[in-house]
Amino acid sequence: MRKLQLLLAVMLVLSLLPVSTQSQNLYRIPPYSENSKFLNQFIVGDTLANGARRDSNVVYVLQRGGVYLQQSAITNGYPIRMQTHDTTGNISKPIIYLYPSATTGNPPGTMITMRSSVTLKNLIISGYFEPGNYTLNDTSYLNHLQGSLFNTAVAGLTLTLDSCILSQTNGNHVRTDQPLKTLRITNCRFTDMGFLGRSNLGAGKGIDIRAGSIDSFIVVNNSFVNWQDRIIRHFSSTANIQYLRFEHNTCVNGMSYHGMLSLGRTGKKVIIKDNLLYDAFAMGADSDAVRQAEFTDSGEKDAFGFARMTWVLSVPNDTTAWTVKKNYYVVSAAGKGFLDSASVWPIVANPALTEGSPLTYKINSRIGADSATAFTKTTTTFPNMPKLMVDMMKWYRTPKASLGAGKTKETTNWRPQYDYDRRSVEYYRDTLNLAFPTSDAVYSAADGGYPVGDLNWFPARYTAWKNDPTLDVQEQGEALPEAFSLAQNFPNPFNPTTQLTFTLAKSAKVSLEVFDILGRQVATLINGELRAAGRHEMQFNASGLASGVYFYRLNAGEKIATMKMMLVR
Repeated sequence: MRKLQLLLAVMLVLSLLPVSTQSQNLYRIPPYSENSKFLNQFIVGDTLANGARRDSNVVYVLQRGGVYLQQSAITNGYPIRMQTHDTTGNISKPIIYLYPSATTGNPPGTMITMRSSVTLKNLIISGYFEPGNYTLNDTSYLNHLQGSLFNTAVAGLTLTLDSCILSQTNGNHVRTDQPLKTLRITNCRFTDMGFLGRSNLGAGKGIDIRAGSIDSFIVVNNSFVNWQDRIIRHFSSTANIQYLRFEHNTCVNGMSYHGMLSLGRTGKKVIIKDNLLYDAFAMGADSDAVRQAEFTDSGEKDAFGFARMTWVLSVPNDTTAWTVKKNYYVVSAAGKGFLDSASVWPIVANPALTEGSPLTYKINSRIGADSATAFTKTTTTFPNMPKLMVDMMKWYRTPKASLGAGKTKETTNWRPQYDYDRRSVEYYRDTLNLAFPTSDAVYSAADGGYPVGDLNWFPARYTAWKNDPTLDVQEQGEALPEAFSLAQNFPNPFNPTTQLTFTLAKSAKVSLEVFDILGRQVATLINGELRAAGRHEMQFNASGLASGVYFYRLNAGEKIATMKMMLVR
């Protein structure tokens, strides 16, 4: 009788599962050695002649502390999921270096040219090979630096980057030449964007979505450090960013040559809040026709009849719902010194440089009373960060006869000593520290009394924020949720934590529970709480559970879904 009861319990749980719940399989890739393969060779070796993957459920797992070399771009005709081995968190994330070709001396033009969706978690990616060759102002490898780390070859894909460090491209870390469905960047560090030895000041961007559309664009809890041009470029666009959430980001040392957030055409909703900007528009607002040429989307003019320079700009419309609030900015002593120095030869500015206006007149009118506090000037300091690129900005404004750029994009007079304070990925992994003093006002200035900027610098506050029922933290998903769904957990198998994701077509009271193979409830993650329409994420920690198969069940109103996951110790 006892065995029959157990069998019936198992059959009951299994009967709730959708057909597509096959477990993901881990493909552990060893670090590079003289007798090993390049990372791209492992991926290509996992691909059949028809372009399909040998195992459609595989997750590529890289070893913590490992170094991986990649000598050619990966073009994926199937979804790629790649992560680090998460059971030894005290060991550093693996590093992937794009490695120069023996024939050209150039690293790959991209890490992944996307023909299907990509999800990466807990990885470090550098656009050139640093070990043994990296010194400040050393151009032996930088002179071969390529354009981007990710690009899209077909439309309608999803790119998810979580807890990654991306560094060293001459153009843009992420570029979408074909429209994306969803771009989700969370808990990442985007560093060292651009290099004038290979490009010009119109390059050096974090995310370049070109002129195309994107349904859902999520940029939450990231740090951006050292960019030449823009964090987001959607200039002169022909289609909309339907939904943008730019929230809790720390943005440090940006020349912002053609703007900071150049959003182009926008659709349903834009949220810009709780961000910390530190010398993020460092070149200031100027009567510089070369820079102003790409501030034209707003249609607004300065006193001289040229394009008005603002930190955030878009094509004006009367339909986008804007939320812009509780953003704070700092102009450091070095930043103010540069703005002030522009009144002295040889970098004369007439009129004088100013720190600029955060928003266009149109956006200000759309946010109403919030415009008064949308961006507030403050003071704070960071324990460890690269220095501001003052020499580089002065070089740009120095006349050509004095070996400067003469306020043009020409790089004929460029010399490595003018480069910004470029650092290694080890620095960005181990030494960069943007945790400002807890005594500063900005420590409790964000929504809910949380610190502004990237909350990963304050781990306890980040955890509290993620679990705060008073905030819409979980609504980081689609602008227009299409249907009720419960996704496969990631990673799977896992040890001991994994992420559970679900989507609600409309707001509902939600319960999310975990059961063992015998049908016994072992955890309740959400207990009848009201959740808004959209995408929601939960972290499940199974530290107290034994290895084995578990089931998680979502109940939202009349909708029920169950999925299977595996804990492997």
